[in-house]
Amino acid sequence: MKNSRVKEDIIMVIIISLIGFCIENLWMLSRNSLIDNRNMYLPFLLGYGLFVILIYYLIGIPNKIFNKYDFSVPTSFFIYMVICFILVSVGEIMLGTFIEKTGDFYYWDYTSIPLHFTRYSSVPTSIGFALGITLFMGYVYVPLKNKIIKLSKYIPTFLVVIAFIILLIDFNVSFKNMYTNNGNNIIWTIVFKK
Repeated sequence: MKNSRVKEDIIMVIIISLIGFCIENLWMLSRNSLIDNRNMYLPFLLGYGLFVILIYYLIGIPNKIFNKYDFSVPTSFFIYMVICFILVSVGEIMLGTFIEKTGDFYYWDYTSIPLHFTRYSSVPTSIGFALGITLFMGYVYVPLKNKIIKLSKYIPTFLVVIAFIILLIDFNVSFKNMYTNNGNNIIWTIVFKK
């Protein structure tokens, strides 16, 4: 039972990591009319998948915050979003500052965005992420998890583990390149004309 839960969580991490890659590129497309590899070799952003799973285990889903409190839907979604706003803001500041101090470069920079607080977080981006996470956790997470539970019976565990290891290797190699080069790991970029 426990092994199947870990397998299902890993599949969820992989799927959310792909969704995170797509979301970041949509953001880049809307802001800069371009898409790129988002510093990774593969189209997966592992941080998104791990962060969402962490949120699930920390506070559950909006309909049942902390897996026990059952508020009205608007109240629970608002409380959940506020908690996500705080977690996203703190997480971005910690990660951005860590990379700046250890890698001697800026991984991202929100100073051009109004209401930024530090280079690594801003009110609009934190609200956007918090809203996206809240809606995903409120309406997509459980149905997706149920589909994963059904499908995982047909996916060999070793394939799931290999896929996750490949994402870990990609993450480590990409960050090693960023640290070595003191800059982002841009391998490809597609620019769209306005």
